[in-house]
Amino acid sequence: MTNNKIQSSKYEVQTTSILLFLLLVTLLLAGCSAQSQTRVPENNKTGALTPVVVVHVFDVQPDPNLTNGDLLIPAALSAEDTAIVLAELEGRIVNVIGEEGSRVAKGEILAQFNDEAQRSQLRQAELDISRLKVEAQQIQGLVKLNRSELDREVLLARQGLVSKGEVERAQYKLEQSVQEQEKTRLTTESAIAKLEVVKLEMEKSIVRAPVAGVVTRRYIALGTNVARNDKLFEVAQLSRIELRFRIPQTSGSLLECGQVFGLSTDDQGGVIAKARVRRRDPIADPISNTFGFVADIVGPANLMPGLTVYVHLPRAGDGNFWLPLAAFPTGSDFKTGASNTVFIVKGERVSSRGVVVKAIDGDQVEVESGLGKGDRVVVAPPVGLRDGDHVTVIEP
Repeated sequence: MTNNKIQSSKYEVQTTSILLFLLLVTLLLAGCSAQSQTRVPENNKTGALTPVVVVHVFDVQPDPNLTNGDLLIPAALSAEDTAIVLAELEGRIVNVIGEEGSRVAKGEILAQFNDEAQRSQLRQAELDISRLKVEAQQIQGLVKLNRSELDREVLLARQGLVSKGEVERAQYKLEQSVQEQEKTRLTTESAIAKLEVVKLEMEKSIVRAPVAGVVTRRYIALGTNVARNDKLFEVAQLSRIELRFRIPQTSGSLLECGQVFGLSTDDQGGVIAKARVRRRDPIADPISNTFGFVADIVGPANLMPGLTVYVHLPRAGDGNFWLPLAAFPTGSDFKTGASNTVFIVKGERVSSRGVVVKAIDGDQVEVESGLGKGDRVVVAPPVGLRDGDHVTVIEP
């Protein structure tokens, strides 16, 4: 009986060991199976990207009949570069060619002084030079003669036929003639320089245009006696006509440097020329409450300095615009004065813009506020289009 108990105990131990081994194998297989499973990418948990909306656009332009509603500012034309011609000598004017308003080329004769005194000095200077040239030839011959006499006296002295004093006398005569020759040369050069001065004075007696342009002022007449540095003419360069004007401080934001605007010669006429803003005065005028601007005329224009013109500036809000009906969402109200919404493309995004209907003509709608020149309005906006949506523009 004791043996039976011992065998029973061994059987229970073996059974327990087998169960523990099977349990361990099961756990190991489960772990391997879990590690071999494919991991789901975390990116799949991310929501879908925002879709890109494809749209057509329409570039709005101001109503062409709205020029009569422009803000008109009177302005004065002036030449940026004006040359003042001064008298370089004193004398009497004997000839006047340049007239106010006449176009002149650079170097063209405008007037002439009486140059009789200069001509007399010129003749005298030429005679002096001729006389000095003759004297120089005579002295040159004398130098040759004295040098020959010196050579002869030296030869005779070596033969003992003349004394040493005769040689020294001949040497002295040669040196004197050489000095006289140098003196004549310097005198001749001085006379030539005087001749150049006289020629320069004669050239000053002819008044020439310093630049190409138009004569805007003439201060002299035939027979006028003028002093040195007196004003004779003013010549303006038409290639650099500038425009100066002032606009109210309340309208100062209407203009920026580089902006182009139209010009007319009267408040009812059409635009005849264009100008571009060059700069704005750094200081406002506190008395008139205005800003000063300087602009350059661009393109061909038959304008003259001193002419009064009118600057055409668009009023605040850029005026009225015509839009196609397709630019408005479905169900829009097109009654006069009704407010509607259109979409504007800026970069790659859209934004809504409120506009006010003024009139409707066929498939075109006139709006009077809410838009600016060059705005890109979405045509046939898709249903559900919202502010900030990412869009791609298809050019027409």
